[in-house]
Order: sequence, then C-alpha cells, then structure tokens
Amino acid sequence: MATPNNEDGPNIQYVTKDTPLEHIIAHMKRDGFVIVRELVTPADVDQAYAEVHPRLEQWPRWDGTFFPKETQRTPNLVSISPTYTRTQMMNPLFQQLCDHFLTTRSWNWWGDERTESVSRPCLSSTSALRVGPGARAQPLHRDDYVNHNYIVESDTFDYRQQIAMTMLVAGSKVTKENGGTQLIPGSHLWGNDRPTAPPLSSCVHARMEKGDALILFSSVYHGGGHNTTTDDHRLVFTTCVIRGILRQEENQYLAVPMDRVREYDRETQRFIGYSMSDPVCGHADEVDPIYLVRPEELDKTKSIHF
Repeated sequence: MATPNNEDGPNIQYVTKDTPLEHIIAHMKRDGFVIVRELVTPADVDQAYAEVHPRLEQWPRWDGTFFPKETQRTPNLVSISPTYTRTQMMNPLFQQLCDHFLTTRSWNWWGDERTESVSRPCLSSTSALRVGPGARAQPLHRDDYVNHNYIVESDTFDYRQQIAMTMLVAGSKVTKENGGTQLIPGSHLWGNDRPTAPPLSSCVHARMEKGDALILFSSVYHGGGHNTTTDDHRLVFTTCVIRGILRQEENQYLAVPMDRVREYDRETQRFIGYSMSDPVCGHADEVDPIYLVRPEELDKTKSIHF
C-alpha cells in the first residue's frame, strides 16, 4: 500500500488513495510530504488542462525571478476550470488531510460556560504551471514564507507550527530530467533561525505519472528542478490551503459594495483589504487589488514579482 521509491532514497513515500488515512498522516508527520498515486484520473486531468489551456496561452510569460522564464502560468483556477475544482481542490482525500492538519480548535470561557471554537481551513491560492525545456531550478524555499510563519526547531511534529499545505497534481509525466520538484525530507521540522541555507545535497526528486499528487506542508523546503530536456514540458496544477484563522473576521469585499469602496480615498481602500501583504498575500490575478478599485491606474503597474 505504501512503498518508498528506492531510486529517490527511502524518504519519498508513495501511497495509493486507498491507503488508510492514519498511515498517510504518519508519513506526512515524519517526512513533511507524500505522493499519492492516481489521486486524479488522467481523463479528469486532461479535461482540466483543456479548460485552463486557453488562459495559459494568453497569460504573460513569467518575467520575475521566482519561476524560470520558460514558465507559462495562470492563477485563479476556480474561475476557469470546474473540473479542477471538483476533482483536485475538493478531492476527498486532500480535503481529509487539510481538515486533519489545518483545522484550528480553541477553548474559551463564555461566562460560566466553556465553549469550543473550530476554524476550518480554506483555499489560499491556485495555479497551473507549464514549465518548458531549459528552465533552471528554483531556489529552495518554503511556501509559508508568504504568511511570515516562524517555526521553532524540534525533533517532534507540532500541529501548531504548520499553517498551510500545498498539493501539486501532475498534468504530465514528471521526471527528474524535466524538472520534478526537489524536496528535503524532514525539513518541515527545521527552525527558521538555522544559520545555513538548505543544502541541495539533501534533496530527493518527485517522480510522478499524470494524475499523481504530491501533498506537502508549506514549511517543507522544496523547489522546481532543472528541466534539462530539449523538448519536454512539465505540467502541474497547484492548490494551496491555509488555516481559516489567517483571514479577516468580517469579509470586507462582500460586505462593502464596490460603489461605496470607490468613494473612499486610497489609504482607506488599502486598509479595508484592497492591498497586498508583502511579499504576495492578497493579490488578485497576480496584481495588487487596489487596481481593481482603480482600474484607470492599471497601466502604471506590473504583475507581482517574487
């Protein structure tokens, strides 16, 4: 049911979607990630790609430093691919893992009654990436840096230190040669105050078939690998989920009509939520949301750059 891939070393754990949930949870707690074989059917992957492909072709090529220039990328998959939304984002196993690791519970006194509050995880971001031949490897990084998460180093797993999870579903065959994700097993337990950079020598490489899913804590050091091929594109769909407590108490975007928002000055608009938290939290289609309020200024900005 769950087997390591000896070619990659003992710490890439491959499981099936029928593996008992408690076994997958144990692998995640130990290594920080797991690969689920055939989580999504190839037919559903192909249909999702058909829905996002026009947007991928229209979206500007990446011109920042976080992704290589050979990357085609589109965010906001929920709006353009019902198939992705149904079969990947809302996949039952992925949802179970998110609920298990990212649900936040607290107990408080309400007068003389002790009550429990439960905050469920929610979607943080989505994207599809098609990475072409020659693309250089990404620097190793943690995805939870966007939320300024701080981890205190420990030999044991602490639920409280994990604030987000990422799933990458293979839209094509993923190999070391075409730049499969590099990961450091166990790095989700490493403290932020380590004095040296994460070593590439500690990485293993995710090899996947179409429909396989790499599920990892956003605290795992990882990065897309070097596509050393001359004709092979690597396609992946990404889903990032975060603890529900890391958002506004009152949903200002729905509570305040846009006509009223536009009546306020720029600083008021930013303060109620039409702004970004450095480095990238709060963007809309990879643009600062202030330009959704002030579209006449859109030609003065560029897409966000990591």
